[in-house]
Amino acid sequence: MGNYISASEVKQYSNISYQDLGFASETEYETFLDDLINQVEAFIDDYCRVPRGFYRAGGLSFTEIHDWNEDGIIQARYYPILELVRVELDLAGINQPANWTEISSAYYYAKNEYGIIKIVGKSPGHVENSVRITYTAGYSAVPEDIKTAALTLAKNMLLSMMTSDEIRIGDLTIEPQTPQEVFTAEVKTLLAQYKRRLASTQ
Repeated sequence: MGNYISASEVKQYSNISYQDLGFASETEYETFLDDLINQVEAFIDDYCRVPRGFYRAGGLSFTEIHDWNEDGIIQARYYPILELVRVELDLAGINQPANWTEISSAYYYAKNEYGIIKIVGKSPGHVENSVRITYTAGYSAVPEDIKTAALTLAKNMLLSMMTSDEIRIGDLTIEPQTPQEVFTAEVKTLLAQYKRRLASTQ
C-alpha cells in the first residue's frame, strides 16, 4: 500500500545526507529514515484524529453500527467515502435476536465528501444500534498537502538533530509530543483542512 512519503523523497526534500548526521553509510541512513517516516506519519494521523495509515492510497475499510433517527441520516465516522459497500438494517424488534438485512442502493444515497448517508423508504425494527454501514474512506492517492506536511516535518526533525547537543544515532525515538519548533505553523496550515472534528456516534 505504501507510505505517505519515502526515504528517497525525504533525502531529496531535506537535502541532508548521511554524512551530515554522522551515519556510516547510505543504507544505515535509509533504515533510520524508514523508522522516522513511520513516526512522522503516526504523528500526522494522531494530530488529524484518523486511524493509522488513513491517508495512504486506497484508504481504509470500516464497519460501523449507528442508531436510527427519524430523518434517516447516518454520519460515517470517517470521510470522504471512497466506496459505500453496503447498508444494513436490523429488522428485528426490541429485545429480539438481530436480523441484519442489506438494503438496495435504491433506498439510500451518500454525500461521499462529507460521509453522510441518507436512507429513504426503509426503516429498522428499533432505534438503538440498528443501522450497519460498511465502507472504504480516505483517498485514492496520498493528498499533496499530507505529503508536503510529512516531508516538512521529517526535514524539521532532521535539522533539529543536526543542531541538538544530544544526537542519538540508531536509537532515536521521536515522541508524539513533537516540539513546537519542529511542528511549525507551516505544517499546521498544511494539515488544517484534514484535522477531523470527532463525529457523533449517536
